[in-house]
Amino acid sequence: MRIFLMTAGMLACLSPWHAYAMTLVEAMDAASKQHPELRISEQNVEVARGQLTEQSSYAYNPELSLEPQRRRLSGGGTSNDYYIGLSQGIELGGKRSYREQSAQQGLNAATSENELNRQQLSVGAARACVEFFFSKQAFILRNKQSKMLQQLSQAINRQMEAGEVNQLDVNLARAAFTSALSARMGAKQSFTLSQAQYYMALGELGGEELADPELPRLFVDWKPPENPFDIALQSRPDFAALRSRLAQSNARTDLAEAERIPDPTLSVMAGREAGEQLVKVAINFPIPLFNSHKGSYKRAVAEASQAETRLAWSEKKLRLEVQAALYNHKSAMQAITSAYQTEGLRVSSGSIRLAQTAFNAGEMDLEELVIHANQALEAQLTSMEIMKQGWLARIRLAEVLGHPEYILEGIQK
Repeated sequence: MRIFLMTAGMLACLSPWHAYAMTLVEAMDAASKQHPELRISEQNVEVARGQLTEQSSYAYNPELSLEPQRRRLSGGGTSNDYYIGLSQGIELGGKRSYREQSAQQGLNAATSENELNRQQLSVGAARACVEFFFSKQAFILRNKQSKMLQQLSQAINRQMEAGEVNQLDVNLARAAFTSALSARMGAKQSFTLSQAQYYMALGELGGEELADPELPRLFVDWKPPENPFDIALQSRPDFAALRSRLAQSNARTDLAEAERIPDPTLSVMAGREAGEQLVKVAINFPIPLFNSHKGSYKRAVAEASQAETRLAWSEKKLRLEVQAALYNHKSAMQAITSAYQTEGLRVSSGSIRLAQTAFNAGEMDLEELVIHANQALEAQLTSMEIMKQGWLARIRLAEVLGHPEYILEGIQK
């Protein structure tokens, strides 16, 4: 006699997803404003600002010297002498201007890198939310699947004791449960890892427990802007930082060349010696006989060339990154659209009920029943994976274009 084996847990696997407290917008906003790593890049800006203040100042401070002296005269008697001197170094070749330009470009680069860090934290939070959300849903489904198959195995064991099924059915039910239990363990590991990454992405390490993320509906008809390469080139903070670093290297090259020009020192001395007043004016020029700073100049030229090459290569890579992100995004949105059109994302318990009816009527054996139940669950996992890849493709495109807000423009609350 066939008994009712389709438990409520099987249909519960097909229930809608739960709602969570923290929205995607809140997670991105929290990461971009409160993450501890953001303070590090902000401190780099303060370092660069202090460097600009230092380099904007004159290189040499005036030096004051005072030399009192008491001596015996050859004809008898003593003389109280003194010397007061004032010296000042003079920068030539525009060194101060080049130093200031270099420091200003360093500050611009640090500011751009701080903005880059902010964007990366925001995008990283969005990606972690998506990974955590879907890994938790996968774990819930795998957990329900294992419980359902466990109940099925227990029911088959009871039937075996009553002599209604044979040992092959028992072995099949046990094997299905063991396989589901292994899948549950893998889903649990992925869920635990994604949870830790979610906490790190939001800057919470062992502190107050965070609310689980809530994802809005992804708007598949959202279109990326025209001229995406130009937008990325002008918008991404890392390219602004590279351009500033190149300008800084050029300024350092000019400074290294100017430093090959010796700086004179102007000195004035007044004093009294043996009852007579002394006034002396002198100009001292260092002679670059043993060190002409040629090596520093060559190093600065090489560093400038290196910065220029890095910028040019990064622009070439960006074009490929934009093309890949656009193609991946288009493919992911088409996959979601196709799944909707074929009702691939509409989970229904109809197939399970039909399988249950056929099994109870003796038209389907246990193996077919397990296959139908597992296929229904795998179909939902596949649907979740399609949606997950759609989210990740949207996040990657926004990241490549340098506009994290594109993630939020393409959603439906």
